[in-house]
Amino acid sequence: MKLKLGILLLTLFFISCQKPQKQTSNFEVGYNENIETYFLAELLAVKHRKTNAQWETYKLKTCKEYQPIVKLALDRFDTEENDNFAKKTAMLCDTLVSYGYGNDILMPILLQIPEFNQHQKPEKFTLPDLPITSQKKAELSEIISQYLDTLYKFYTQEHMELFIKENLDFYTGAINEIKTIIPTDFAHAMQSYYGEKRYKYVALVSPMEIWPIEENEGRGISATVEKDSGKTVYEVMSPFVQVPINESHSYNEYGFNYAPTARFLTIHEFSHSFVNPALEEYRKQIELSSHLFTDSLKEKMASKGVSSWHTYLIESFVRLGEIRIAAIQKDDKREKRLRKYHTATEHFIFLPQLEKSILEFENNRQKYPRWKDYIPKLLEVFEKSNPAFVDKALQ
Repeated sequence: MKLKLGILLLTLFFISCQKPQKQTSNFEVGYNENIETYFLAELLAVKHRKTNAQWETYKLKTCKEYQPIVKLALDRFDTEENDNFAKKTAMLCDTLVSYGYGNDILMPILLQIPEFNQHQKPEKFTLPDLPITSQKKAELSEIISQYLDTLYKFYTQEHMELFIKENLDFYTGAINEIKTIIPTDFAHAMQSYYGEKRYKYVALVSPMEIWPIEENEGRGISATVEKDSGKTVYEVMSPFVQVPINESHSYNEYGFNYAPTARFLTIHEFSHSFVNPALEEYRKQIELSSHLFTDSLKEKMASKGVSSWHTYLIESFVRLGEIRIAAIQKDDKREKRLRKYHTATEHFIFLPQLEKSILEFENNRQKYPRWKDYIPKLLEVFEKSNPAFVDKALQ
């Protein structure tokens, strides 16, 4: 009997060892109260903006019609008592513009400091790598530091934590929409393509962020935070599905239930964490081909926020990654759609040549273990081109 029991236990042990272990995903979906508080501050600041005032006014007017959290927040917080805070926020936004930046540089900072619901005052932070002088960086750091104290004070005094709790069902609904439509294996595909790993990937839904929704387009902002555990990359997502506002504020849709946009934004924004830092050391070399950023191309890129040749290359390489990652995942439909959309509609006209070149990288991973090892070869695509090709391709 003992022998039979021993054999049975040994057999069960052997079988259990043969079972494939369930892989744990390093992809998470959530929201961040620092981010939500800041975007609320921007809503209140719109009427006091001096730069980009027309655009910000349009965004607010449009989005408050179909973003329930925006409407609820304005009803609660757009008061005379908060007008001084709104002016300080407008001043910060205008100051960032004067330095040549937008609110995207605030995202990694807001994610570095303790989340406001921990009731700790903002701590020291590190600015993202910015191509500005050390003096300018110190000035900007001090301006942001002072504003963070103001933002935290607003969060505390106006009981922003309670507002989030009151609308937790909406935030939870938004999170579940994203969880349902994002395949968790995308991280493995990205890391395989770029040849680097990240500790964690976090998609943050932001029902408070405004971006006009046309044809299910939304805005994503990439942010990387490095800690002892490694690099965590974040993607801050605005809604991209219109949600009709009702008087009872009872909803069964939350603004994020459109798979093509969700998947596009996720791969796109997380790819920036691999592409942007890798291109920093090539700034001077990239500038040598800046004559390709012709007036025609500048005009096409103006509405996309691409205002420099360096940014155009970053966005070209990120889009190249999207297409190739879709190929790795054997998603032919997505691959073809992205190729057509980015080349013909968004005017990233070098993508066919970049794809032809990147095959050398993909077929020689021993020689090029990381994507960034192949950057010099990709830059040759631009260095061998000329302005006549650009203008002809845009016709």
